[in-house]
Amino acid sequence: MVIQIIDRKSSVPMYEQIAQIIRDEIFQRKYGDFGCIGKHSEIAERFDVSIITVRAAIQKLADEGLVIIKQGKGTFVQKLVIKDKLNRLTGVSNIMLEANIASTVLVKSISEIDTPSHFEQSVKSALGERCYYINRVHLVENTVVGFARLYVPLEYGRHFSKNDIESSTIYRLYQDKLGISLGKGIQRIRASKADKFLASEMNLKQGTPLLYIQRESYCSNKKLIEFMELNFEYTQYEFIVELDLSAL
Repeated sequence: MVIQIIDRKSSVPMYEQIAQIIRDEIFQRKYGDFGCIGKHSEIAERFDVSIITVRAAIQKLADEGLVIIKQGKGTFVQKLVIKDKLNRLTGVSNIMLEANIASTVLVKSISEIDTPSHFEQSVKSALGERCYYINRVHLVENTVVGFARLYVPLEYGRHFSKNDIESSTIYRLYQDKLGISLGKGIQRIRASKADKFLASEMNLKQGTPLLYIQRESYCSNKKLIEFMELNFEYTQYEFIVELDLSAL
């Protein structure tokens, strides 16, 4: 086996360097969705380090939800799944942050458009004849994990810049920048599939199953502040709901 060189004089601990190398390989899909990255002894030989260093590196990746350790078999890729506990409505970036998933938001476009005619009448009335349209993607290690379309009333959207939307959540902007108190939201979830446009934006094959999330968000005085359509590749997002039991 060829020994892979790491910088032993670096201020970055060796286990973190190893974790970063393997993390990059996982996101580059070197091991596929569930492939084996090797046993501890094999990884130690690859980097010419101790088993203790390898354990620290693998544990870091396991804590991030990227790998799973199978005793006696090795360490395997655990496909990224964003787990959303439906006890409140919050931004996707917040959900990833709580799960220790390092993510970024990239705004593809911001424009003023005619409110889409196919929206329900209540949404069209709340948005007005024209609205702000924000097209953005959620990235993990430069891999698209979610694609969102946001429609915001002009009176609010005109206050948001591209940098605002990439560096903060819409809800945080409403609170901190506009001083608007948040109210309630309505969320609808259903199965969908990638059309030609979404397949291109999300680097998927056309027809790939998607989880489609539609959300209406309201401020405390019950005025619509955002209508959102969010798409995830179906294996990458999971909802967890705790409910009371009832015999009725």
